[in-house]
Amino acid sequence: MEGESLMALEDVGIEPPNEDARKMIFNPSEEMQTVLMTRLAEMTEEELNALDEAITPKVMNVLVKFLPELQILIERIAQVREQPEQDEPMEDTKPMEKEQLPPEETMGALKDIA
Repeated sequence: MEGESLMALEDVGIEPPNEDARKMIFNPSEEMQTVLMTRLAEMTEEELNALDEAITPKVMNVLVKFLPELQILIERIAQVREQPEQDEPMEDTKPMEKEQLPPEETMGALKDIA
């Protein structure tokens, strides 16, 4: 499979990466994390829900391999949601938000983002 991927690079006129570059390819990039988070922040609730429905856990495994930054973002978002609000005590709205979300078994891999 790896040979096929390298062959595809050459087919489209891209030089295959050297060993050092290959080692770095799957290291998450902070710049890419920022880009992805900014894009997610610009999406409407409806767009986030559509994205969540489209990205099933099975698809998520492939996406995380393609974009390792996505896994880091999901983990960070989950951590933020687990921490209690310190600046503004909005205890009444937290439970309501969770109740309004669809049941977990009907949600996709990005359920914590929407």
